[in-house]
Amino acid sequence: MRTVKQLTNNKYLNIKEVVDKENHVTGFQFAERRGVDSVAFICLDVNNEQFLLNKELKPPINERLLGAFGGSFDKDKLPVEIVIDEVKEEAGFSVDKEQVKFVGRVLVSTQMNQYCYLYLVFVNKEDQGERKPENLIEASAETFWCKWDDIYKLEDWKPITILAMAQAKAII
Repeated sequence: MRTVKQLTNNKYLNIKEVVDKENHVTGFQFAERRGVDSVAFICLDVNNEQFLLNKELKPPINERLLGAFGGSFDKDKLPVEIVIDEVKEEAGFSVDKEQVKFVGRVLVSTQMNQYCYLYLVFVNKEDQGERKPENLIEASAETFWCKWDDIYKLEDWKPITILAMAQAKAII
């Protein structure tokens, strides 16, 4: 029988490892994000089929990467409501539920217990207003419009997955 041993005790993210019945390390460690799932989205301009992406600092690798927007779950809100709030904060658009399309849910990594709920948000580029960032990482982020082909060159897997799932469900 194997059990899980917690190696760290942090507020949001902990490292755990699997041990056997004699408490020997099996060599398998994983990160646990305290059960906090997340949302990720990209915006699609309905007039010219460009996608709005986010370029922000990713502290674990200390680089700014172009990819999807995102946010953590809030136990008092539905995922679609979180997306609506994050679209305003990070992308500068006021949207309603009809503009926000759920495309699927994926496990973030085989080494984590977190699911990410993926969305495509339909916007009109001309309606973009001021972003309302909540923290320093969001405030230092930049947004970029790009074409279909640019999506497949990204290091972030979420925009590619959002497009593939949206196409598979005939959302786009």
